[in-house]
Amino acid sequence: MEDLKKNDTTSQEKAEDEAIGPVVLKARDIQVFRLIHEQRYLAYAHVKSVFWEKSSVIAGACYHRLEKLIEAGYLAKETSLKRKLPVYLLTEKGLCELLQRGLAGGMPLFRMNDFYRVNMDHDLKVTTLRVFFRAHGIDVWTSERVLKDRDFRAKVPDGVLHVFGNRIAIEMENSTKGKKRYEALFAGYAQSKEYERVFMILGREIKDWVMDLDYDPSKVWFVEYKDLLRLGAEAVFVNKAASFILARIL
Repeated sequence: MEDLKKNDTTSQEKAEDEAIGPVVLKARDIQVFRLIHEQRYLAYAHVKSVFWEKSSVIAGACYHRLEKLIEAGYLAKETSLKRKLPVYLLTEKGLCELLQRGLAGGMPLFRMNDFYRVNMDHDLKVTTLRVFFRAHGIDVWTSERVLKDRDFRAKVPDGVLHVFGNRIAIEMENSTKGKKRYEALFAGYAQSKEYERVFMILGREIKDWVMDLDYDPSKVWFVEYKDLLRLGAEAVFVNKAASFILARIL
């Protein structure tokens, strides 16, 4: 995906968003549609962080624009079950705008179902990781949905980060899975030449024991999700053989 451009909201744009009348789509709106299309859905914080980073919360420019796009039929909104926060989805009308511009990536419209509602917390964290790495200068990311629905891949990571020509598989572990599951995961990555590194991003209760399993320490690295977001570039990735600070690859 092309770099997502940061945009400041001027007073004129805010006035246009609040004006009564038909919505005139802007380049930023199309980029919002693209990101939603790739990630299935976005939380408000994701949209504001990427596209209205410097807009004040009080002014509410991001919120007003999203509401306009919903009223115009380009977006829909649903509330997540666990976090009780709204998420934004693309509609058929929004997808048509991407199709007209050749930006749909060969993927159909995502339709929410019970499976994704149950797994929404995991998926939102994955999107938070994408936004996090973008904020730290790494904005080339291939989403799980693109790998599945465009490339028709069966077993894929939660995302792929592209750093200086290297492909890094992102695995967001939101809940503890059985030992055999992790052994199979690590065995698969050991045999694969597709990814130079694997970043396992997980909770402390998982990290404390999964690090001792059998994996290639030159390839697989672990970091706690909360530490990564809290420490940013100073976050430490570790395995049973070594460690490195994220700033080294930025």
